[in-house]
Amino acid sequence: MSETSTSSDTTKVEEVAAKAATATFAQLRAKPRRTLSFTVTTTDEDGDELALRIKYRAISSKEYDDLIAEHPPTQKEKQAGAVYNVDSFAPALIAAVSAEPKLSIEQATELYKSPDWAGGEIATLFFNAQRVCNSGLDVPFNARD
Repeated sequence: MSETSTSSDTTKVEEVAAKAATATFAQLRAKPRRTLSFTVTTTDEDGDELALRIKYRAISSKEYDDLIAEHPPTQKEKQAGAVYNVDSFAPALIAAVSAEPKLSIEQATELYKSPDWAGGEIATLFFNAQRVCNSGLDVPFNARD
């Protein structure tokens, strides 16, 4: 990342902040959980393209951390630096955040393991589940020479 890009990004964030109203505690406390809607494209029984809308609702940071703790990595995953077992955490997170349709852990696991879902398709469900819970995370990066 170039210094110019970092400076430009910081300026944009500062401009948005300058236009924003000062928050009150009541407003912050009343903030609803973040939601995310996205579509999965498939086909109907006639072979016609069908877009299906899915809606996720974020879980709290404590719920997210507790869910990670409930799905520790295998020894092999741990050696690779993983902090959770992706094969159990992914469907658990998908079930936890699913709002429309609401999926049980059993249903999310069935989708996750289904041979009818390509890796990229199931990854879309998982990545969006992570995204709805972790959006808003702003990690500053230092520009390097």
